[in-house]
Amino acid sequence: MALLKENNSLPNKRAIYWKLALGSAILIATIWFAAELLDLTSTVMAVWTLPSQTLIVLFLLGSASWLLRGLRAWVLFEQLSLTDALGMSFLHNMANNLAPMRLGELALPIMARWLGRIEFSIGLTSLVWIRMLDFVSLIGIAASILLLPIFGFVMLAILAALIFLTPLLISWILPKTQRLRLPRVLHQARAQLLFEATQPARLHRLWRLTILAWLCKLVSMAVLLAALSGMPIAEVMATILGAELSSILPIHGLAGAGSYQAGGMLGATLSGQTAITGLELAVQLHVYVLSLTAVFGILGALLLMKRTLHG
Repeated sequence: MALLKENNSLPNKRAIYWKLALGSAILIATIWFAAELLDLTSTVMAVWTLPSQTLIVLFLLGSASWLLRGLRAWVLFEQLSLTDALGMSFLHNMANNLAPMRLGELALPIMARWLGRIEFSIGLTSLVWIRMLDFVSLIGIAASILLLPIFGFVMLAILAALIFLTPLLISWILPKTQRLRLPRVLHQARAQLLFEATQPARLHRLWRLTILAWLCKLVSMAVLLAALSGMPIAEVMATILGAELSSILPIHGLAGAGSYQAGGMLGATLSGQTAITGLELAVQLHVYVLSLTAVFGILGALLLMKRTLHG
């Protein structure tokens, strides 16, 4: 990892308190809204009435996604042991799924500094880097699945090209940003991103882990919603894409409430489904995501417990 000067700036406590208060309000409003439009208890419990074989497949696919992200953190932060990297990744993703207003993202650079004495600015730029890889892979995979019924195997070929060519495109495009004039405060971040883009073996490993993690996650979500709704996988993918893309927004409540449901509803309506159907599917999808979050959050805490107890 390129050496950068440390920048330990964090949001002030007042801003954090306001975000927590607003996030709590959004969560309460979301639950009230969903309860008014749906039989919320039946909607939530429907996830657990699926056949045991389906639940096992969903758990294995979801677990694979979490583990692949943990391995990505191990590649990204070479200073960390595998146990520390997995624990950090699990807790970071738990914090990101539960904390409102993107506050959970700060868990990654904070824990990287605690576990590996990695400068906060490096951890923060590393977070930007993996989020960029996440965004590209999410859009590429989801678009391929959405368009598969229309273009058939052409979309599978495009997906294969995305998997193999994206690292090459990144390593070609990012160095060209050296010509752009950026504020001085961004020079160090750009230097770190250029370092990442010019390490081909490392870049390919990070990208492969990212694309595999998203494939596991999106397939598990598509299987879940297809089993619950009886709709083809391609039709429920729009709901999934809307819900997942909403996670990049800076405004959402505790546990991702509000924006996740709104994104699912938007995706469903754009694909020709009703908003109510989109809301129901988004709630069920959210139950699945939060269930895995609880399991792997606890596992992450257990992995780091020795360090927490002994410093």
